[in-house]
Amino acid sequence: MNDNLLETLPCISRETRSRWLLQRTTILRSNPNFISAAADYAEGIVRIFEGRYMANKVMANTARQVICMSVLALHFGRNDKYPGAVVSSLQHITSTLGVCSPNTTAATIDLLENVGLVTRIQDARDHRNHLILPTERLITSASAIVDVALSAADRMFPLRHYRRLMSGSGDFMERYFASSLHSLLNIGTLLSNLQASRLFTTSESGAILLCKLMWMKSSSADDGTVSFPFDETGRLYGVSRTHIRRLMQKAEAEGLVRLLEGGGRKVEVLPSLMEVFANIVAVHVARVQFDVHLANRDYDLLPMDRCA
Repeated sequence: MNDNLLETLPCISRETRSRWLLQRTTILRSNPNFISAAADYAEGIVRIFEGRYMANKVMANTARQVICMSVLALHFGRNDKYPGAVVSSLQHITSTLGVCSPNTTAATIDLLENVGLVTRIQDARDHRNHLILPTERLITSASAIVDVALSAADRMFPLRHYRRLMSGSGDFMERYFASSLHSLLNIGTLLSNLQASRLFTTSESGAILLCKLMWMKSSSADDGTVSFPFDETGRLYGVSRTHIRRLMQKAEAEGLVRLLEGGGRKVEVLPSLMEVFANIVAVHVARVQFDVHLANRDYDLLPMDRCA
């Protein structure tokens, strides 16, 4: 395994990229259309995952999302130096980011293959390896998630036409996924450093359930309470009632919600949870903006270090 796999972009160090993403989240949070954009983001994620058990299963937490996006990035970014995604390169990424163990990475790849999101072929340059190729199903699913974030970006910056770029040609979409590895290397750290976000980003289906809760909150009464029945919600997303109950109890212990009635029949969403959600949305939108600008070669919009 080549340890240089995670080397950063020429002229954009990881530290510079991290600072840019943090600054960008602040800019997004201050945008006058951010609240409506965040509500659109929540609704978009709900529409993708609600009632689709398998889609929810393979994107249930940060580790699985990192693996899926890494497969796409390494596949579309392949070159003479890197032939594409192999198990060892994916394990190197997840271990370096600290999102899961090598064994969990290998098991997740098996899961993705079993459900038809990736396939394996023998590496023509090294018959000891098998390349992990994304199927059209994975490309379509990942594109739908990216589209949700781009829709939020378009809501805040309508003159940029981010979604139009993605739908314009297959070539741009491939360049986008090839570029996405670089910001992916920052996203886990950024989310971990944001207030209480790890509870929802690392928990099984936590980020998706958070979007469901916030989407309901956006259309609820002014008192901030929603009906979030654990059993019914669990059936929609293929997770157990017990899992959701424990997640919400942890959220209550951290001062993010109040459980006013048993079984999630009445949940008060507190401002602290709205802050967590806003941070998560801002980070994801900032990331897709970075990747779009990089794929589109908009270097005037990106942070550049002094190059040799």
